[in-house]
Amino acid sequence: MNVRTTIGVYLLCALICCACTRHADEQAKALYEQGKTLREQGEPAQAMQVFLRAARSGTQDEALLGRVYSNIANLCRQADDHEAAFRIYAVSADHFMASGDTLAYAYALNNIAWEQAVMGHKDSALMFIDSAVQTYPYPPLTEKIIETRAAACFFAQEYDSVLYYSIPPANDYLLMLRAQAYSFLSYDDSATYYAQILLPRTTNLFYLDDLYYILTHNDTEADKEDIRRLSSARTDVQQDIETRHGKLTQAVQLMENELNRTNSPWLIIAYLCALLVCIGLSIWAIVIHRRHIKLHHALNEQEEQRRHEMERNIRLVLDADDMRAELCWNNYASFQRQIDKRFMGLAGKLETERLNEQDTRLCVLVLLGLPHKQIADILNCSPKSIGKLKDLTARKLHTSGGNLRKTLLML
Repeated sequence: MNVRTTIGVYLLCALICCACTRHADEQAKALYEQGKTLREQGEPAQAMQVFLRAARSGTQDEALLGRVYSNIANLCRQADDHEAAFRIYAVSADHFMASGDTLAYAYALNNIAWEQAVMGHKDSALMFIDSAVQTYPYPPLTEKIIETRAAACFFAQEYDSVLYYSIPPANDYLLMLRAQAYSFLSYDDSATYYAQILLPRTTNLFYLDDLYYILTHNDTEADKEDIRRLSSARTDVQQDIETRHGKLTQAVQLMENELNRTNSPWLIIAYLCALLVCIGLSIWAIVIHRRHIKLHHALNEQEEQRRHEMERNIRLVLDADDMRAELCWNNYASFQRQIDKRFMGLAGKLETERLNEQDTRLCVLVLLGLPHKQIADILNCSPKSIGKLKDLTARKLHTSGGNLRKTLLML
């Protein structure tokens, strides 16, 4: 009798567990569908709340959990929180691997690679891409793999590789990458060609700024009507993009709050440890505070003296009777020596940044503060092209044309 009772209790517990698991699976599936609907309706914050409830439902359906976390990661990606998206895509990959869904697992690996590419970790991105290819080397994944490889090269500023991986441009994203790569490589005609192909067919609002830049800044025969229409479209959608990004940021904040709430005991321990470390660091900081202040003042004085010296030398050059003769303008080797001597090794610093002879001459003229017309007369080009030349040279120094002189003064 006792044995039969024990077996009956175990069976009853097993039936209850199965019923609870089935209920949790059904609840999670319903929440997942509700979250997808809210996301499609443009309510990312509400969708995030529903997806988080689905993740906490207790379901044992690994494939469903993978899709839930993949949607959460997609919302993080759209809000430009790529660090969070990377972590959540990794969770979704674990669930897809546990479910045995090879294609979904390969897609998750590709998404992880994408986030690594956007954050500038090209080698890591290529490693995840190779894993995705080994997992599922067939369509429809192959097109996504091509996009991710091209993106990894683009964010690593390897534009020749972007052109290699985007042949042929099978979709709008590869067209956009190809146009941008040609633009950065100063192949203006090709950049404008692909931008004009993409302009009438794209529905992606986030491409408008890049298309507008390419069509207006490249010195080509761009269609003025396209530029006017694109400028109007950018104005119309700007408010919509800002509203959408605000909603996505709110959704990501909900996820971060959920993670903080879930891990609160560990956070308390971490905060206590951090407090102890801060106390120790504060004591140490008090001891060396005076030393840091003295060093800071010394560096400021040195920088101020250097700037005054640069400005004094600029005035001397501008006050010279013949500025070209003063700088040995027609002899590039002598010109470099003069620039290094007068402007504290400027020519050598520009050479390490891989600037060519024309770039160096332009930088010197910009540093002297000459107007565009005078620079154009000295360089034998049109005043309209000076702005573009400044932009191209500034890119090599990782700045903008408007900040080029300030950057040169700080080199």
